[in-house]
Amino acid sequence: MAVMSPPGVDTLDDNWSPDSQKKSALAGTAVLQKAFDLLDHIGEEPGLLDSADLARRTGMPRATLYRILAALQARGLVRTDPGRQTYSLGFHLIELAQNVWSSSDLVSVAAGELRRLRDMTGETSYLAVMHEGKMRSLGRFDGAHSHRSAAALGVTKPVHCTSQGKAMLSHLSTAQVTALLSQPLQRFTDKTITDVPQLLAQLDIIRARGFAIDDEEILEGTRCAGAAILNAAGQPIGAISVAGPTFRITPHRAEQLGYELAAATQRISQELNRTSAVTTSDISPATAITSAQAFLGASALWHAQTGAVVWIDQLGPTVHWYDATPTAITLETLDRRIDCAFLTHEGVVLFTRGGAILLRRDGTQRHLHFDAQFQARAVRTDSRGRVWVAVFNAEQNISAIGQFTQAGPGEPVWEISGEVTSLAISSDGMAFYASVPGRNTIYVMSEADGRKRVFSRLPEATGAPMGLTLDANDRLWVGAYDGWSVVRLDEDGEFEHVVPLPVPTPTSLAFGGPDLSTLYITSARSGLSTETLRNASQSGRLLALQSSVAGVAEPVASFSFPD
Repeated sequence: MAVMSPPGVDTLDDNWSPDSQKKSALAGTAVLQKAFDLLDHIGEEPGLLDSADLARRTGMPRATLYRILAALQARGLVRTDPGRQTYSLGFHLIELAQNVWSSSDLVSVAAGELRRLRDMTGETSYLAVMHEGKMRSLGRFDGAHSHRSAAALGVTKPVHCTSQGKAMLSHLSTAQVTALLSQPLQRFTDKTITDVPQLLAQLDIIRARGFAIDDEEILEGTRCAGAAILNAAGQPIGAISVAGPTFRITPHRAEQLGYELAAATQRISQELNRTSAVTTSDISPATAITSAQAFLGASALWHAQTGAVVWIDQLGPTVHWYDATPTAITLETLDRRIDCAFLTHEGVVLFTRGGAILLRRDGTQRHLHFDAQFQARAVRTDSRGRVWVAVFNAEQNISAIGQFTQAGPGEPVWEISGEVTSLAISSDGMAFYASVPGRNTIYVMSEADGRKRVFSRLPEATGAPMGLTLDANDRLWVGAYDGWSVVRLDEDGEFEHVVPLPVPTPTSLAFGGPDLSTLYITSARSGLSTETLRNASQSGRLLALQSSVAGVAEPVASFSFPD
């Protein structure tokens, strides 16, 4: 689609507009060509042309014009102004345009840096990707000057004589560069490098300093600096640049811009790598694996010795074992909820208000009594077999975290304002994590010095951090309550990936399965509206999803229940 320059703007890139790429009509496509011509005319002057203007410009008979316009309107490609009876491009084109390039994150993340570069320099900034051996422009922020660079979006340029192309080439392997430069290099100006060995030597310099310069190599009178955007593996996925006339972008200024561009691409790369370290293809959709529906599922635990997932319904109050022969035991005489649970070699220990219960799979029980106000809202066993609990004091609204022994809870190591609902401990025992959904906050703590700090705050739109677990890379996974998702955080507490769920209220998480690559998720249905339950019928069930990121085995507590 043709792009027209605003009145009074002298663009430097007329040789690189879509109009310069020859349009040839194929036999049998006359109607299509007419439709494309109409889109071009409407796009050039949106909201200014009526049917008479279009008929005059295209030379189409009125009947043909109306039929094609009606078809374009029906598909959302053209819309009319009812008052003025003029035409504009339809909103469906926006939807299609968003799918032009698969890496939509690249465009959105780079936009802020492109705008900053434009504002900082007054010159036009660009984003491009390599496509079929050429650079294709995806984004542009026009400079402030009337005499400026304004290459059209979607246009392709060679890689050997553009700053973006050379920046990307410098980060490719020798074999890849050789393949891309296997054909004779076209000369566009006297400064175009067409000698491959000379270009390869320049690529070494570009790689070392982090940016490339197009010194009138594709268009006389235009100088451009560009830098490549790299993914987590160090491979180029795109490039940004700033271009303008040589009288404003001097060689010295181009070099200064190069360093700014290199810094900008590092920020873009960091943001992209933060949001896409785990891709959707790495994780399968979550599905319900049990028919049992809990009121409030919690405390998912993988018991490696028996190959079973143990989980509880806090309000049931019921304990479930899920394996080849699922078992559910309801504590019918218990007059209070089960708060949380941990594994021992004897069975599963359940915390309730004022005490604990050892429950074996055969249904036998033993009870332990504490102070009536005792409420262990979260529990976790570390790699040494020690049991850690978060005891909640509702009156003071404080959670005290410390070790739990046969004598009961010990002296707290940390105190956190609010109710802690989940704990997670790194494999080396150096980092303890605690979630406080009421504050949308996750804390990280150190046993060595007793210090604690905020690790991550989830935006309210994401949901509240309810359940926690760690994978084999010590990355924290978070069940986002009321957020319909599980979130994986990086080492800085930033989002790496969000996994959508078919339920709104995930409550606890546990890695399990033979290779620990199955993530088990408990969920709740208590408190959900009828409409929500209608759209989330799997609520309350145990869910599972497969991930290429493995977890760690749940430690079994070295805890002997007293006689």
